[in-house]
Amino acid sequence: MNIDGDYEIVEMDQWDKEDIDLVEPGYIRINGNRGELHFICVDGQMDIRKGEAGVCIFSWEGFDEGDSVSGFGEFVSDGDTLTGRIYFHDGDDSSFVARKTSGS
Repeated sequence: MNIDGDYEIVEMDQWDKEDIDLVEPGYIRINGNRGELHFICVDGQMDIRKGEAGVCIFSWEGFDEGDSVSGFGEFVSDGDTLTGRIYFHDGDDSSFVARKTSGS
């Protein structure tokens, strides 16, 4: 299963789409075991591990309005859609749905 590509975050249970896209459209980019994520004012680098039954787990670290943040999460890939959950260490968590963008 090749999940490499760019995905637009289209839904999160904790934030509206307008909030997700506050600075720029929310996204997840995957290239092998590495990735990037962005939503609201959060930017992070991901370390992704592909597991059994199509489940991928990841850790991430980055910044939220200049403050260091980190966490973990998981997702499954169903065609061009990622469905999962992202967790902030000592903070919020939210489900997410991300769809592969055209051309990726």
